[in-house]
Amino acid sequence: MTALTLAVGHLFETTTFDMLITATALWILIRALRAEPQRWAPWIAVGLVAGVAMEIKILAAPLLACCLLGVVVVGPRSRLASPRPWVAALIALALAAPNLIWQATHGLPVASVAANIASGGSTSSTPRAALLPSVLLDVGPVVSIVLLVGLVVLLRGGERRSVDGWLAAGFLIFVVFLLITGGKAYYPAAFYPALLAAGAGPVLDWIRNRTWRHVLAIALVIISLVITPSLTLPLGPVGSPLYKIATGVNPDLANEVGWPGFVDTVGQVVATVPAAELNHTIVLTEAYQQAGALELLRPANGVRLPPVYSGHNGFWYWGPPPDSATDAVVTGDVSPELLSRSYMRCEVRSTVATPPGVRNDLTGVSVRWCTGRLQSWSVLWPELRLLA
Repeated sequence: MTALTLAVGHLFETTTFDMLITATALWILIRALRAEPQRWAPWIAVGLVAGVAMEIKILAAPLLACCLLGVVVVGPRSRLASPRPWVAALIALALAAPNLIWQATHGLPVASVAANIASGGSTSSTPRAALLPSVLLDVGPVVSIVLLVGLVVLLRGGERRSVDGWLAAGFLIFVVFLLITGGKAYYPAAFYPALLAAGAGPVLDWIRNRTWRHVLAIALVIISLVITPSLTLPLGPVGSPLYKIATGVNPDLANEVGWPGFVDTVGQVVATVPAAELNHTIVLTEAYQQAGALELLRPANGVRLPPVYSGHNGFWYWGPPPDSATDAVVTGDVSPELLSRSYMRCEVRSTVATPPGVRNDLTGVSVRWCTGRLQSWSVLWPELRLLA
């Protein structure tokens, strides 16, 4: 059980599925490279699963490319002389083609998002200097010992290195790639199950030899079972000391709090809009998370929210609003200068209050009522685009 598995396992986001599918692709790849004699079925399966992984997140492509480099560096290089790996790559590319073509025809927005992450613009961005320690923390301080042992086992001389050494080499090459590009610490997660499996046997053999090692191992496991869930899952009451410690380690936990209150605040502002103006009013949000919450939840006052739009990431591609939308309830830090150029009048009607002891991306978010749009949406919408 890694800390990262718990941290993202209770969320419904791309990382949750990316970890599972890409780890599955690596598991099948291990079996395909080990097989003697070589067979087509495992390689076809590698291509199919890798293609699905690349549809979820293009990150699977550089990760698997680093594995290929690992095979080139460590072996078994003879496997690359067969057409099977290359057919698997073509299958993966064919399945990922819709995603890749869309990216290519829309200016590679994934590159803009990656640049923002590298510059520290994301809540979970990892400074390059902190990448390696953060990787070990994502695995878990105790469990990472097993992972490090797995790396050593796979890289040292012997038959195991000649068969599976590429896995450790691919992992290290991928970490170097992340250091260069400024990726997040959880990106290598697909490697963890296989590396932990490689280290588990030697660690268990070491523990069996001495009674004191049994005691030490049990103590470390107990500590891990207590500390890891406390820091990765929302177990502590909101605002409690445990909550504050956990959100300090994992800021994403703080951002899980306050969404019903945010939706209620927007609903209260919408309730003040004259009925005659609701037909040409929309809700415009700074962030896609805010837009998603307003799409899924309903305000406690029962008011029906106008259509929701956002210029953030994928939501931008679902716009723009119709030209009949002359007024807007605007949430978040949309540029005041842009709003002043775009509407005759904008006034703050409310501010989002998060629960006591909580500070997150919703804290202090303003909700404005803007009327009298001055520019057409064909002009305004491109200026609202934000890839981050």
